[in-house]
Amino acid sequence: RHWITPRFTLGEAGEGEAFCARFSPDDLYLAVASGAGSIAVYNALTGKKSMVLGGGKDDRLPTTQVRWRPTQALSKTKNVLVSVGADGRVLHWHASSGKCLHEIVEPDNQLFCIDYVADGTQFATAGRRREVRVYDESTKKLASVLVGGEEGMTPGHSNRVFSLRFHPTMRNVLVSGGWDNTVQFWDLRRGHAVKAIFGPHICGDAIDISEDGEVLLTGSWRGGKQPQL
Repeated sequence: RHWITPRFTLGEAGEGEAFCARFSPDDLYLAVASGAGSIAVYNALTGKKSMVLGGGKDDRLPTTQVRWRPTQALSKTKNVLVSVGADGRVLHWHASSGKCLHEIVEPDNQLFCIDYVADGTQFATAGRRREVRVYDESTKKLASVLVGGEEGMTPGHSNRVFSLRFHPTMRNVLVSGGWDNTVQFWDLRRGHAVKAIFGPHICGDAIDISEDGEVLLTGSWRGGKQPQL
């Protein structure tokens, strides 16, 4: 048996439960999204809090997931963090200065997940609606909406979507999972899901794909067989 001792214990009373935590691409910062709606950015080397993004409002809904913009993105601005929340907002933050750079609102939606394509030129969101919305990073405009499925293969999602990943080697493919016990494979060229895996009950940021694109990992909320490859 091996005991692991934490290097730092982060967080303070009143910040709410943590919904998502992500290291920056250079591993210098750790962003933690909270149920209170704010995002705490910590120095990963010292454990000290560097910045709080979106704090100061008592009526904020949870910030459900965050992603750092890939360093390959064409923009010269670095340390850009993108968040989604239960209020349907997509916010671009400059984590170094604390400034909100851009805001997108998806009306009548609650957002639970977001992901970037590897080169940072596009990002996708999903949540309460049974669809995936893809945006252009440079213009922040909606590029496409993926909904439904391939006849005879999959109808697409039938419930909330909680996890979303761009495929690392096929930029036109996304993978998502949620409450409907399916993992859906979406093709941007077709505009809908093209196949599915039945079984995983995804309730959080619990889908990942190996760098070579050959292995899919899921984590389910249930009594047994939670991680599956």
